[in-house]
Amino acid sequence: METQKVKDAFNQGSNKYDNYRKQAIPLMDEFYQTAIDLTKKYNNPKILDLGAGTGILTELLHKQHPKSEITLIDMSHKMLEKARKKFENEILFNYIEANYLTHNFPEQYDIIISSLSIHHLTDDEKQELYEKIYNHLLDGGVFINADQVSGATDKTEQLYKEKDESHLQTQNMPEYEKEILRKRRTLDKPATLRDTIKWYKQIGYVNVDVFFKYYRYFVISGQK
Repeated sequence: METQKVKDAFNQGSNKYDNYRKQAIPLMDEFYQTAIDLTKKYNNPKILDLGAGTGILTELLHKQHPKSEITLIDMSHKMLEKARKKFENEILFNYIEANYLTHNFPEQYDIIISSLSIHHLTDDEKQELYEKIYNHLLDGGVFINADQVSGATDKTEQLYKEKDESHLQTQNMPEYEKEILRKRRTLDKPATLRDTIKWYKQIGYVNVDVFFKYYRYFVISGQK
């Protein structure tokens, strides 16, 4: 991962990030709600949100699990500061400003979840992280990832890129803001869905399945 470039990009875009996210992602409500639905069977779970950013997904998690302890980790100070302000009255929230790939988590969790973050890692880093996550899940715990994949072929990837651009063009936002999103996408390193599933199973996750897929956006989960 180009750590500093990613960190700088998200620090610079923190003020408008929530709006950017909602405009940049097609079917965002269904996309995120699918991830939340996969947590419903857990009663007051201990949750770790990887790359939590400003807390968009965290807010939905909290609504679903209002009595749960939730830990947010992100390496962007400005993004995490916005999350702190958003949840300033929540006493069960913990915040870690760090790179989740290298941070040493002292605990295990019922749910480890991430949204639109892990695709910034190289494939080797993704596999390293997936194994780390597995080791920090409690038995029966689940890892849920709402993220992006690359196309299985060059033709499919081109279709994904065309969809990204056509969706962006429908959004009511200034052209310079669209260009910011385009530049941010140059930092993306998504893996194929086939490789992602293969890595999960090699590490030992069970009940691995994809529960949402729309062009490059997908939600996958696996249990320990």
